[in-house]
Amino acid sequence: MDRTNRRPTRQKLTSGDIQGLAKDVLNVARGNLNPETSSRIETASSWLERYCLSNKFDASTAVNTLTSRGLQADAIVDYCIPKIARNYGQEWTNDSLSFASVSVGCAHLQLVLKHIIHERGFNVLDGNGKCVLLAALSPEQHTLGALVLADQLRRLDFSVKMCLGTSTEDVTKSVFENKYHAVLFSASTLEAAEISAQCVNQIRQNYAYQPLVFLGGSVLSSHNRKDMPNAFDRVTNKLDVIVNSIETATVTVSKDNRS
Repeated sequence: MDRTNRRPTRQKLTSGDIQGLAKDVLNVARGNLNPETSSRIETASSWLERYCLSNKFDASTAVNTLTSRGLQADAIVDYCIPKIARNYGQEWTNDSLSFASVSVGCAHLQLVLKHIIHERGFNVLDGNGKCVLLAALSPEQHTLGALVLADQLRRLDFSVKMCLGTSTEDVTKSVFENKYHAVLFSASTLEAAEISAQCVNQIRQNYAYQPLVFLGGSVLSSHNRKDMPNAFDRVTNKLDVIVNSIETATVTVSKDNRS
């Protein structure tokens, strides 16, 4: 898509603005579209869960069907996709869904997400705010959650660089070449978390510039947090915690630079 000379002028967001927006992203009309209370979103999620397992699946049809039923794209990303991914995982654990079916379903969920991102166009592809790196190191293959987080952060005007399924060397090189405000590692297993921790240690040992470092992902749901490596500044899957931590750290650095 050619976006030359079509970028809108955006007002610079303050720390308070971004923190408020983070809560808005998490609470997309919490009273109206809460997945625990809204029959509309529950019904839509159930339909999408079945449709993503269909051999007639089409991402455009999926998104158009959901939006025609009154769902906003943000609600599909923030509520439906994570909810369905969790359901697939639980069904696989219960032996009610095969690994192949789970893989197909999650791949189709990822296509739904990519379709929504494409439809947003340039408004979500980059940002003028804080710059973060979102990484899932090889052999990590579960990247759907990382893609959802990237979309949420971009809606908050963050610039997000992604390194998915890449090596430690690729991530450390990117950190060296770019002064990220934060690096967010996504892991689904303790092994992936340990590999991420090794990468963090390399960054801290070799580079003077030290971004804030997070660990998130489904590993936090399947394992006790005390079992996580202690290399990270924050271990969380909560968007508001991530955003507030980055904003607080940035304000602190700014004050230190003025001292």
